[in-house]
Amino acid sequence: MHVRAVPALLFLAATAVSAEPVTVADFARTHGLVPTRDPASGRDVLKGNSTVVVSPGMSLALVDGRVVTLSEEVRVENGRTVIGGDDASKIAALLRSQPLRVPEPAPAPEPRVAPAPVARKAPIIKQTPVARAGPGKFRTIVLDPGHGGVHTGGKGARGTLEKDIALDVSLEIRDILKEAGIKVLMTRETDRHLAPEVRDDLAERVEFTEKADPDLFLSIHVNWAENKGAQGFEVFYPRAGCEGSASEREAGRKMAEQIRKTFADRFDTPDRGVKEAGYYVIKNAPCPAVLVELEFVSNTTGERNLRDDGYRSRLAQAVADAVLQQSRR
Repeated sequence: MHVRAVPALLFLAATAVSAEPVTVADFARTHGLVPTRDPASGRDVLKGNSTVVVSPGMSLALVDGRVVTLSEEVRVENGRTVIGGDDASKIAALLRSQPLRVPEPAPAPEPRVAPAPVARKAPIIKQTPVARAGPGKFRTIVLDPGHGGVHTGGKGARGTLEKDIALDVSLEIRDILKEAGIKVLMTRETDRHLAPEVRDDLAERVEFTEKADPDLFLSIHVNWAENKGAQGFEVFYPRAGCEGSASEREAGRKMAEQIRKTFADRFDTPDRGVKEAGYYVIKNAPCPAVLVELEFVSNTTGERNLRDDGYRSRLAQAVADAVLQQSRR
């Protein structure tokens, strides 16, 4: 589909009545905003007297921190981000009053520095979420970074440990969800185990979740296989016969499918699907539960991606966006 550009001088008069789609670049130019693209998450951020955030595939926007529900999903056509004409009018009506101007070009980005070590020591830089949770159904979430301490999990050929990746990604998920208004409790926030024996460690995580009484349990892991060619992501929810009601199990399945869909849209790696499983932590969780295997650390390409700071941020953003979207369904 060809996107018909709306001339800047006509846009202010046209947006109130026109249903024609509008490119983000044209919208920004008309309203004196400077558009930038976040390469990690794919979001478009427009800044000026107001700040607007839109993300392809989402039917929500942020206008100066306020959630705006759109009538259709933001999309990408011919390499340009496009929003519906009616949605453009809705966003425009919320912008702070400002004169029409043509913004100066955004400064060139600084050169990317080498990725930080996997076990990140410095505080995580928060990302602005696609949208705030508002009155969503996920008020409280237990986030479970897999393994930790003496329980290292899978290990890549370059020495990358599952426990480090799981914690790093989980901390960033936590920050995004908390910024969106969701209470996030973590089974661990440092490199530690909850018990020296694996079975006891898993039981401690379940007990922690029972005390928290959350709306969702989300466990983050990295995969490993003898077959070094195995690659991709997969998402699990409790199989039939596990603890919890049928409605909780179905809620877990829907959450797992939303994560799978979000990953499939954003990552060029095999989609291994949504699967049922009897893993201890999701099997015994007292609420809808999901376990995410982000990628295979045993795969050369997978390990290289997992060691990249930017890629891990994209993984965290994808999980958080899926949770926020499902929370509002």
